[in-house]
Amino acid sequence: MIIRTPPSRKRRVESEVKPVDDNIPVSFSQQLVTFEDEPSALESSQDHHFTSEQMLCTYQCRQMVKSEFLDALSSAEKQAQDYRSQFEALNDEFRKAAAERKTFHDQFLYTEQELAAAKGREESLQEQLLKEIGSSQERLTKQLQLYSDLELKFQHEKNLRAKAESAAASAEEKASLSERKFINLSENVENERKRLRNELEVLKTESTFSISRLSKNLERMECRAVNAEQESLILKGQLQDLRVRLNECMEQKGELEKKLSGFTIQESSSNGNDILVKHLQDELRNYEAEVREARKLKSSHENIALLKEKLLEEKGRRDRAESELVKLADLEVTVKKLEDELSTWKSTLLDLPGVSCADDVPHKFASLQKEVLDSMEKMGEAQASLKQMEVALDTAKLDKSMFETEYNLAKETSELLNSELKRAELMLASALEERDRLKRMVDELRTQSSMGAGIESSTGTLVQELEATLAKKDSCIMELESSLSEQRGVNSRQLNELKLLNDKLCNEARRIKSLEREGDLLRSEIALLESKLGHGDYSSSNTKVLQVVNTVGVDNDTKKL
Repeated sequence: MIIRTPPSRKRRVESEVKPVDDNIPVSFSQQLVTFEDEPSALESSQDHHFTSEQMLCTYQCRQMVKSEFLDALSSAEKQAQDYRSQFEALNDEFRKAAAERKTFHDQFLYTEQELAAAKGREESLQEQLLKEIGSSQERLTKQLQLYSDLELKFQHEKNLRAKAESAAASAEEKASLSERKFINLSENVENERKRLRNELEVLKTESTFSISRLSKNLERMECRAVNAEQESLILKGQLQDLRVRLNECMEQKGELEKKLSGFTIQESSSNGNDILVKHLQDELRNYEAEVREARKLKSSHENIALLKEKLLEEKGRRDRAESELVKLADLEVTVKKLEDELSTWKSTLLDLPGVSCADDVPHKFASLQKEVLDSMEKMGEAQASLKQMEVALDTAKLDKSMFETEYNLAKETSELLNSELKRAELMLASALEERDRLKRMVDELRTQSSMGAGIESSTGTLVQELEATLAKKDSCIMELESSLSEQRGVNSRQLNELKLLNDKLCNEARRIKSLEREGDLLRSEIALLESKLGHGDYSSSNTKVLQVVNTVGVDNDTKKL
């Protein structure tokens, strides 16, 4: 450090006024001046050398303090520049991360759109498959209807032949069943009538007992409620009186306390004051007893509320009993309906010709059965004779024509079935459940068809082709599922990367905030150092130290910081 030695200055006259610089403030113009006694004329020449050395020492101290402060200021500025550069680098990284985040977000939205499009495609494919399945089902139902119509036509003649034979047996069975049903109905009606009468009697007795019991309970509860209300009114009046008295007592107590606080204790009237205190204590005890009575009244009010709740419960029971009475009336109506049905049955029995009582019914049915059997025998003999005549005349012609027509119809139906099955083979490509249904239908066709091995072989080939197409569709579905799973995995990875980037951004923001805090701390430390070193202009052009501070205290403060 270059030390500038000032020239030797002469002492000015005391009467001479110092020039004041208008540019320098008042605080800066207060320089440190050492006041000493004026030397004598003899000592002035000896002390001239001493004063010059003293001035040189003070100037050097000022220059040292100034240089230390400038060094500290330059180091702080360098640190601030370093922190600014770090902050700018972090800000650039943050911007890059934000741009990457936007790109990843756009990619994520694009993948979501692709997923939505894939889902829409899947739904459209499923709808197409459902439509194809519905159309194939309709065609199959049409084929089955045609096949069933042919079978119905084929079996119609068999049924006509069997009807005549089964008519007699059915008539006999119907007659026996009607007799059994009539007997069972009569027994059931009598049993139901007895049971309902017993239930009516039991319900009547129970209803009478329950009504009497409920009426007694209601009367008792009403009496209790009336008594409780009267007691509540009396207790309310007493409670109001007690409240009035309690308020009066509290007012008297406050007045007495005010009087007691206002009185000055005197030795002569100590006995009288003790007596007054005892009287007041007695009155307070009486008031406490009255308060207890008021609390008892409050508890009695709560008991009244409980009684009211019980009364409401009893009213609810009464309503239930009334509803049971309504049900009893409904049961009586049902009993009347059953009695009307019994009367109608009896009237129908009486309307039968040759029946005067219930015992004549089985005899009447037996006679009717005999008549039916005789008529059926006569009809059978006549039909047998006619059939013998027809068989003798037209057996060969009818058999030949029937077999030819049946053969042609079977050929046409087989061709139709083959064409429709080929169409169904093209349309039904992807349906696992429909495959099982088709197998069942093919099995039914095998069992019901009378054509033999030709149709069975065609149905077997069709089943194999259907299974192959179903396997292809299953493979397509598996590929779609695998692609969807891969897309989901990619989306999950992108989400994880976005989460990591968000975490990095949060960490960088925290670091920036911490750096800002450190910069604020450094600024505060610089301000403290400036305030402790002195108030002055620390620019490079102005090198004047306008106020010198104790350097020892400054060093101690810096060590503490």
